[in-house]
Amino acid sequence: MRIALTGTPGTGKTAVARILRTLGENVLDLNETAFGHGLLGRYDRRRRTREVDLKGLRRQIDRLHPDKGLLFLEGHYAHLLSVERAIVLRCHPATLRKRLSRRGYPPAKVRENCLAEALDGITIEAVARFGKAHVYEIETTRLSAKKTAAIIRRLARSGFRRANRYRPGRIDFSDDIVGNPGYYTHSGGDKAP
Repeated sequence: MRIALTGTPGTGKTAVARILRTLGENVLDLNETAFGHGLLGRYDRRRRTREVDLKGLRRQIDRLHPDKGLLFLEGHYAHLLSVERAIVLRCHPATLRKRLSRRGYPPAKVRENCLAEALDGITIEAVARFGKAHVYEIETTRLSAKKTAAIIRRLARSGFRRANRYRPGRIDFSDDIVGNPGYYTHSGGDKAP
């Protein structure tokens, strides 16, 4: 079974993936795979990102992992690939803003990612592709990467039985937008809520 480990940048995917690997799980870093196999497209200067050749990445994943064993695909676009389930890591936008700022993201990129998180962007995309029954959300705002990895491993190893508490729709950061809409439209430097 292929499982997307996805979420907005800064929600903890890489740290969780690292722990899952130490627990013996098969985890594929999508950014590393795309880079290593020449699947990055043109550079978008405004957004400071590169496009990924998703078709080429799908083919490469099939070549690298032809069997049907458990495989986690880690990356913020993992839910756009061929997977059976999607686990979306979520983080409160105020915490996410701090994490991304510490990483040196420019203010506009921090705002873009915080807004996407507040609006459930990745969850909405995943549910549209796979249906609500195959998507799970885990809030990582106050949850350690170790605990998050343990939850993910338990869910996957149990075939997602007793996973109702992780169904999409239970995490709602929209009050962050309503309470401080100026943060997301401010064109100057970073502004705290």
